[in-house]
Amino acid sequence: MNSFLRCITTGIFLCSFGGYSIACPFCRPVKTTFTEDINAADVAALGELVARPKRPDLSEGELPAADIIDSYKTTFRINKIYRGDKRVSPGDEITAIYTGDAPVGTQCLLRGIGTDDLQWAPPIPLNARAQNYVEQVLKLPESGPERLIFFADYLEDEDSVLRGDAFDEFARADYQALKDIRDKIDHARLLRWIQNPEVTPSNRRLYFTMLSVCGKQEDAEFTRNMILSGDEAQLKGLDSLISCYLSLAGPDGIELVEDQFLRGGVFWDPEYVHTYAAIMAIRFQGQEGSNIPQERLIAALRLVLDRPELADLVIPDLARWKDWDSMDRLIQMFKNAGEKSSWVRVPIVNFLRACPLPEAKEQLGELAKIDPDAVRRATTFFPFATGSRKKKSEQDTPDLKNKEQE
Repeated sequence: MNSFLRCITTGIFLCSFGGYSIACPFCRPVKTTFTEDINAADVAALGELVARPKRPDLSEGELPAADIIDSYKTTFRINKIYRGDKRVSPGDEITAIYTGDAPVGTQCLLRGIGTDDLQWAPPIPLNARAQNYVEQVLKLPESGPERLIFFADYLEDEDSVLRGDAFDEFARADYQALKDIRDKIDHARLLRWIQNPEVTPSNRRLYFTMLSVCGKQEDAEFTRNMILSGDEAQLKGLDSLISCYLSLAGPDGIELVEDQFLRGGVFWDPEYVHTYAAIMAIRFQGQEGSNIPQERLIAALRLVLDRPELADLVIPDLARWKDWDSMDRLIQMFKNAGEKSSWVRVPIVNFLRACPLPEAKEQLGELAKIDPDAVRRATTFFPFATGSRKKKSEQDTPDLKNKEQE
């Protein structure tokens, strides 16, 4: 990553100290869920594919765009209304652009949007089991334990569509929602999923996050052994694995993370991806109010300052957690920054801008004499430092909240 992008990345994080909570901060939703698709539509229905024009042979040469579009105009007969108004009824036929190859007779989820004429989104084929799944989902409460408990049974479903939808539902729920279902999580099944070599990295991250709320004492040793294994297969989803271990081991577990992933050495430094995973895990622990004191987490992150080429990764966290005791060290780091670590200067400037101590403002003037461009970039790209940002009620424009996802 070049210095400019690193400055942008760390600076954006520094400027996004607003609170947020996400069930699995180490995994991202892949797509919209069935619930979101249906709720976003003015009309949602189950329809049968009844007629599809013959597709053109594009190998025969270029065809007019209108002809190509017409060849995908597919007719569907509405069988059941899931959501909508009186513009459509069971038995009506509608036309939608469908580029798939499902045969006539296939049942599809149809979604129409529009206040006047409905525009139909690409239909989604549903087999009998998926139809039943969608209809059960529509009966679930919008949030709460009952909803996640339902989706938990589909996280490793044989149907990839249902499996993906269940994962995305979990990825969108907040962390408290996982805590609320801790007693309903199938612990034995969760361990089998984690140890399954075929499980996807994203799902594995989610399962470690689930284990962090329902794990037993022996699970701390289980996750510790995985961390110490050195086996990349075992370390898949490392950020979530480390966070799970820290949740289960508490303050006694932080030293292992320091030695394995944060602390640099004379002859050996941990790999960048491993260090970054550890930083992500510690960041989550600090944000979600773990049983590890914030002072101990800060001490762990300070170790990364001994590796100047990576220090920019943790400076925003130190500022967000108000570690003003690190100010003198960061000022010296700014002065010592060379070509290979010059990007550290912008986050240091933003650290000082966020710091309420009078010395910080004085030092900003001194550092501007050393590298005025770094100060200019910091104030240009990140105009709101934490310490100076107004409360939302005092601003003329709304706050912009950034959410972090790995």
